[in-house]
Amino acid sequence: MPNWDSIEKSFLNLSRQQKLGELASSLARLKSWSLTDAANSPVVSVVLDEAVLYTSLMERESGSTEFTQLQQFLQDWRISWSQATVDEEPFLSMNTSLAKWSNSILDMSGLLQVVK
Repeated sequence: MPNWDSIEKSFLNLSRQQKLGELASSLARLKSWSLTDAANSPVVSVVLDEAVLYTSLMERESGSTEFTQLQQFLQDWRISWSQATVDEEPFLSMNTSLAKWSNSILDMSGLLQVVK
């Protein structure tokens, strides 16, 4: 089980740009792991918890409604993912949205401009 206090402290010590990059990376990992074998369910759960933690910390820091919307999306995604074996189409649609969120957060970070 992850040490969430330690993860939170490490995250809070990052620059805003790095925090956004970590959040975008977490969302991308969530999408990737969720599309793999059901045996990876525990990994998906941990990565989802990580994304929720990062989102809540960013929301608290910035007060942005965008992070509030992402929080709600992640809660909806959790429900969709748990029902994916029952109804796959909405889950795949939400996974597409998850990728869009990841790209949007990465764009917000400006990290791609730093590389160019």
